[in-house]
Amino acid sequence: MRSCSIATFARRPLSAILATLPMLVAATEVPTSDLKGLTDPPGVKRYAGATLVYRDDVAYDELKFPSAKVRDVEAPYQALARSGRRVTLQYTVPATRSSLEVIRNYQQQARSDGYQAVFECAGDACGADGLQLKFSIVAGMLPARFVGQIGDSSAAACGAYGVSNIRYALLENKATGATLAVAAANPEIFSTSCSEAFKNQISVWVTRIEPQAREQQMVALSASEMAKSIDADGRVALYGIYFDTGKADIKPESKSSLDQISELLKQRPNLKLHVVGHTDNVGAVESNMALSKRRAESVVAALSTTYNINRTRLTGNGVASLAPVKTNTTEEGRAKNRRVELVLQ
Repeated sequence: MRSCSIATFARRPLSAILATLPMLVAATEVPTSDLKGLTDPPGVKRYAGATLVYRDDVAYDELKFPSAKVRDVEAPYQALARSGRRVTLQYTVPATRSSLEVIRNYQQQARSDGYQAVFECAGDACGADGLQLKFSIVAGMLPARFVGQIGDSSAAACGAYGVSNIRYALLENKATGATLAVAAANPEIFSTSCSEAFKNQISVWVTRIEPQAREQQMVALSASEMAKSIDADGRVALYGIYFDTGKADIKPESKSSLDQISELLKQRPNLKLHVVGHTDNVGAVESNMALSKRRAESVVAALSTTYNINRTRLTGNGVASLAPVKTNTTEEGRAKNRRVELVLQ
């Protein structure tokens, strides 16, 4: 859903949105109770009278929360990048309340829970004139799969077709490391699949990310498996070398993979390799290019200093997102694209 973490939904022209909507179906009505199966997560309080229409949880995710006005949906924007356990919620609130009143209540509750303000905005201060930029401040706090999950005529979709009177707040809890983003706005209904009553509601989005170590699901390849792939394809992709987001320092849990690379190089004393860093497409190509090269050079340095591998046998390079193995439109695809490859010189 994001291009540089901006929702593709926010970039779709109105004509394209309308073309996808069913025209001869009963309009979705404003729900009077939480949708089936949805509940509030522990530690997240809702605004009085709110109805829960969307919830999405993942054990580990990364979002780049807008921390300044979004001026261009196609360009990188000032953001606070956070990763960990994520929950995202969407509510509808009767418009007898204002988006200002809703956001102020959330801010007051967050402060009592130990959060401090990072950024807030209202109306055009969140994004310049026009639907795309106004919604993009919300899109930056939503998961990549939001649009695909809500479809075209769900209660969540009806609450997200355009926004006015938007309010946005970004907060952090220094004690726990948690990040909280809240947005509230009036829907502007474009779809005949949605009841006009949605215009009399306030849509509220809440995303919380708490620090959480990523589960290590990728098994380190053995030296013999690496050798077999290099002999067959001239390269091998490794997913057992870990870095923090935006950093090039190798994390301690990478040791087993480094051990096996060292073993391979010792078994084959004449083997020379390019160590190539790869990223997903989140962020600017130029910065990712530099980051991927630094990560590759960190691997070269570790093999040289810790494992006494002759540095002349290794060359570090980075190609950012220019050689993906999967689509970058899903988190699963981006995870496969974030890798280190050993390429035969």
